[in-house]
Amino acid sequence: MSNTEDEQKGKERRYYIPIDGKFYETNEIVYKTYYSMGRRERYLEERDIKEGVKTFTDLDIGTYKPEEMISDKTVDIEEEITNKIMIEAVLEAITNLDEEEKWLIQELFFYGKSEREVAKDIRISKTSLHHKKLKVISKIKKQIKM
Repeated sequence: MSNTEDEQKGKERRYYIPIDGKFYETNEIVYKTYYSMGRRERYLEERDIKEGVKTFTDLDIGTYKPEEMISDKTVDIEEEITNKIMIEAVLEAITNLDEEEKWLIQELFFYGKSEREVAKDIRISKTSLHHKKLKVISKIKKQIKM
């Protein structure tokens, strides 16, 4: 081995990170963490660009109008309105049911109980309960003219 190789083995590697335009000596762990954070930040920026994510700094340069930035292109407004109207119609139709039918709908659809659980609660067969449920749903459909 030459003298320079012996000298390099004897010396410990020094690590520096730039802060405010100056380089500061640090240990290996801080050095690796610092540079891995920078890579993670670049990855997130690249992903945002790829997915079309806009930032508030885009407003400063006048690239986008604020309403373009906050509007959700994936939401179909017509579908949303139709769903809300249908929900209102179904809820109105439920108010016209008798108490037993309301209770059945409430247990199955609002509380999320299974047909088996409800049938057990009122001590009837699951099949009988299923037929009652279909009858009530049919009554609701007639009321909202589906």
